[in-house]
Amino acid sequence: MTTNSESLPDVHEPWIVEQQWNLTYRHTADEVTATFFRALRDDRKLLGIRCPECGRVLVPPREFCDRDFCRTTDWVELGLEGTLELFTIVYQPVKGLPDPPYVIAYVRPDGADTAVANFLGGIDLSDRDAALERLKIGTRAGIVFQDDRVGRMTDFQFALANERATS
Repeated sequence: MTTNSESLPDVHEPWIVEQQWNLTYRHTADEVTATFFRALRDDRKLLGIRCPECGRVLVPPREFCDRDFCRTTDWVELGLEGTLELFTIVYQPVKGLPDPPYVIAYVRPDGADTAVANFLGGIDLSDRDAALERLKIGTRAGIVFQDDRVGRMTDFQFALANERATS
């Protein structure tokens, strides 16, 4: 089959595909996930789980190590402070998330070898440059638990460690 190249669409013209996904679902958490969420809700504790092969402590915990593909074993109670490893300041609205601006951060809790994502609160984001001066990779961040916890990741958020008392 031959085609005339003049009849082909312009490859530089953007092709817009609009989709909408509105998914509501319920599922049963596995034993590892349920233990993690119960500790958040009932005990205000952040737990990781150790890989018996490489010794890494994974948070959020999972049944299998993503490096060694073996079943994880021992529970580890993690510190309530950690190191900021990655963040983004969101200024554009995203359906289903809080009104901007807000920070989503990855913090590696003390005692863990991986980082966990959550909101980072208690920081003025009205001046982007000033916020970026305070949010540096390697900065210490702490966990602030919500008063009303239900057993979800939103039961806590991060705050810069030196500002936890005011958050």
